Amino acid sequence: MWWTKPWRCVVAFCAAALTVAACADTDPTSQTPPSTGEPQASIPAMAEPPIERANETTAAVDSNPASATDDALVALVVVADDTETQATTTTSVVDAMLLEGFETDEPTFEVEPLRPFEVEVAEDAPPSGPGLDDAGSGQPTGWAAFDANLDAALLRNGNSAASVAVLIGGDVVHARGLGQRSPQFNMDITDPQDRFRIASISKTITAITLLQLVEEGIVGLDEEVGQRVANHLGVTPSNGVRRLTIRQLLGHTSGFSKYDYEFFRAGADSCDDAARIGVQRGAGGGGYNYSNMNYCVAGVLIEAITGRSYVSAAYEHVLTPLGLSGLRLANTFDPGPQEVLHATSEGRNYMETLGAAGSWIATPSDLVTILDSLDHSTPGFKPLEPETVLLMKTPTGAEYGQPGYGLGVVSYGGGRFGHTGTIENTHAMVLNRGDGVTWAVTVAGPYPDNTPRLELIINRAFEAAGFISG
Repeated sequence: MWWTKPWRCVVAFCAAALTVAACADTDPTSQTPPSTGEPQASIPAMAEPPIERANETTAAVDSNPASATDDALVALVVVADDTETQATTTTSVVDAMLLEGFETDEPTFEVEPLRPFEVEVAEDAPPSGPGLDDAGSGQPTGWAAFDANLDAALLRNGNSAASVAVLIGGDVVHARGLGQRSPQFNMDITDPQDRFRIASISKTITAITLLQLVEEGIVGLDEEVGQRVANHLGVTPSNGVRRLTIRQLLGHTSGFSKYDYEFFRAGADSCDDAARIGVQRGAGGGGYNYSNMNYCVAGVLIEAITGRSYVSAAYEHVLTPLGLSGLRLANTFDPGPQEVLHATSEGRNYMETLGAAGSWIATPSDLVTILDSLDHSTPGFKPLEPETVLLMKTPTGAEYGQPGYGLGVVSYGGGRFGHTGTIENTHAMVLNRGDGVTWAVTVAGPYPDNTPRLELIINRAFEAAGFISG
């Protein structure tokens, strides 16, 4: 038939480019219950079991706004070839098409119950090497088991690379890269210093930078700043935007809508371009509504206040004092040296438009260092006073210790805080456990489809290593 050959070409192209991923643009909306199953004999216990791709495809079709059109596409593609293998491969292409993120998903505030972490055991474990047990079974132990477990859990289902870092008591005690930096070009294996997209974890960098300006008395947390943003952009703001405050922007209570077309569907060329649209169209104020527009505008506000670029201000106030370098706002299609390739669909430009809301690239070691700077129980440079950090960790309309979104970080309850980040073929999470242990993991690829599930995967690796129990 006339449509058979084109669809075969699409399948071949997507397989070569590793673009069979679901492309969720920002953080996931809900925590998917983990799958169950026995690990393979050669893998340390507790490795993450495979996901059921067929079920995910069905769910995607059921929830997609254009379901009638998409159902027709499914029928069209699956019958393009007669063999079961061809149909399965082609369905995965439809899976990627249907799941391509057209909506901003709100972060999830739930994590697993906290289990005690054996800090001394982790600190004494060799950072690398075979680390085999004493029973003669040949099974890895300590950090070697941790790495092997993550390798088994993350380098699958289309993932090409992952990286992890663990910080204890203010020091990075373990960092490891997994997979290949750019498998399409047969490039080197991933190094712990390779940078990944961190997506919405960028918001934490933006929040710390802006709150430093508040602490310095340059601008007030509840000062109306909308006109300053509009003046910087050269537009006339709506009445609602004039009343915008930093507290509203950082806590997602400004009333800005999602603006997904502007950020993810080439509706804008840059963060400034998207901000002009948002500032003129307006913000309603009121309750919590997670929107990248808040942090895009926050980045513009930083430039208006400081007279410098957003990146320069972030380096001056946060990154350089922490001893960090090499972080940058990356474009969608320009990986540089020591930067991991994230497979990207042609025609996308979200990295250019997200800006301060989600365009930073960094290593997991960078992420744990940044989040640890908000923990006054550990040594090192602290960019904000304890009172300001408390504001960051306290969800809007709630009390400290309750789950919810604060000012640039997610409170997971019980003193745990961090952030997740998701863009096309990008999954990242950083978490301070509240017990002196902070970890971060970054992934290039489609798995897990629910980014907060990384916490479950990390906990299983900690358990395989003997660092947590109970």
